[in-house]
Amino acid sequence: MKTGSALKKKPNGRPRSAPNPQNIEAVHVSVLRSPRRSVRKLAAAVRLSRECVRRSLHVDLKFHPYKLQIVQELENDHQLRLEFCQQVTTNINEDNKFLDKLWMSDEAHFHLTGYVNKQNYRYWADSNPIEVHERPLHSKVTVWCAVSSQRVKAPYFFENEERITMTVTSDRYVEMLQSFVAPALNNFPQLHKA
Repeated sequence: MKTGSALKKKPNGRPRSAPNPQNIEAVHVSVLRSPRRSVRKLAAAVRLSRECVRRSLHVDLKFHPYKLQIVQELENDHQLRLEFCQQVTTNINEDNKFLDKLWMSDEAHFHLTGYVNKQNYRYWADSNPIEVHERPLHSKVTVWCAVSSQRVKAPYFFENEERITMTVTSDRYVEMLQSFVAPALNNFPQLHKA
């Protein structure tokens, strides 16, 4: 009644494509060639609809989308690590009090107000609410701590006198070692018996 015709209305957009063995194989070959390509770009490359490509990936090929993981790069210093382990083993074998004198330390960063990943946060509404998340200028603190076989050295917070967090620089680290660590280590008599 709207068009004055009994013919079927032509659909908008790209014609739908059904997953058949040839289409599934084309998707499979294209994904193996470029595994980081998005479904939209993959569909354009193989000239199939996004729905067909998505179905081929999930249902027929049993592929899953995986997120990139960010990890810290390790320096390629296997020989130095091996030499360090051998030296520590030698020290342990030559001095039965060596482990009592050994201190291990590390730093950690703590977020003070919680952490919001805006990539995972969605706000559904009929209009943009312009929602924002404010975080303070100094939103994390760095804490240093050391442990030995005898005790844990109380944590050191990289803060100024007003308890405002500070960025850790080499000068501040040296100052922490001189004013906080060195006096504490002088109070351990087992360090002076070597």
